[in-house]
Amino acid sequence: MLPCFGPLNETCKGGAAWLVSRRMQLLILLSVLLLAFHAEADEVLRIGDAKGLSHALLAAAGELEGLDYPIQWAEFPATAPALEALSAGAIDLRGAAAAPLVFALAAGARVKAVAVLHQEGPRASVAILVPPDSTIHRVSNLRGKRIGTNRGSVGHHLVLAALRREGIPVSEIEIRNLLPADAKAALSAGAVDAWSTWEPYVSIAEAEDRDRAVVDGTGLPIPDSVWVASDLALTQKRAHLSDLVARLGRAQQWAHSHLDEYAHLYASQTGLAVEVARGIVAHMDAVFTPIDEGIIREYQSVADLYRDAGVIRQPIDVSAAFDKEVWRASLSQGARRSTQQ
Repeated sequence: MLPCFGPLNETCKGGAAWLVSRRMQLLILLSVLLLAFHAEADEVLRIGDAKGLSHALLAAAGELEGLDYPIQWAEFPATAPALEALSAGAIDLRGAAAAPLVFALAAGARVKAVAVLHQEGPRASVAILVPPDSTIHRVSNLRGKRIGTNRGSVGHHLVLAALRREGIPVSEIEIRNLLPADAKAALSAGAVDAWSTWEPYVSIAEAEDRDRAVVDGTGLPIPDSVWVASDLALTQKRAHLSDLVARLGRAQQWAHSHLDEYAHLYASQTGLAVEVARGIVAHMDAVFTPIDEGIIREYQSVADLYRDAGVIRQPIDVSAAFDKEVWRASLSQGARRSTQQ
């Protein structure tokens, strides 16, 4: 029997008073358990991933060693549902392209970008794909066609940007709102004519289905990606976020000169062919850079494009959705680690 508390001690062996005391004890016990759960949750850093790319990167670079907090990984098929989970507090950190972040901000997401992942060279990590025997060979051939992509995604952004460059009204194509697995299946079945997607799906589709790119992000205004944290995590886990961003930054630097090692580990973790994994990691080669006014302007241009195209209904100012302090703190984290090695 649980012990009795307070003035009900004298009657706690029977009657209604015992029931009240018993309920009080259970409430106290439940409160203690909830506090313990939240304390444990405060220590765990929950990271959203896509096909294990970030997990493999940190593992390959040795950056999962020496952590003083646990990490939980959560897989998402696209960034949009990941940002919903981030805003709801179900995860703490996730990589995102500009377009899905803008789309989430327009819906009221309580998140902020904390670091920029700068990519040099071609933007082949996002592409509009068609089957190998398709008659679509250039953007102008997309008139009257059905394109599968997730609404608000970087794939959606690519379609709009490519059409704008060619002077083609959005009304002349049909966008089908499909997550990657559904869009891939629809393309194979002929239910859509093209699929606008991103890595790792680009390299997988090119290798497995021999799909080919009509256009990729090269030469189009596709901004660098960012890592995004929830407002809740920025309040409760800022030190963990800074440490993890520092680790991601070092891991990206390591991957830049060890792409083959990264590709082999990623292939072993996912079951992909090494050549496919090599293409994925090559397309994702990037380095961490600080948030500056230039990147904020680029993200604002995406918001303006989405507003003009009717993807979002109201104009938004993205400047408040950037937190520069996590990156700055991550630099000191990296410096401390360097002196310890």
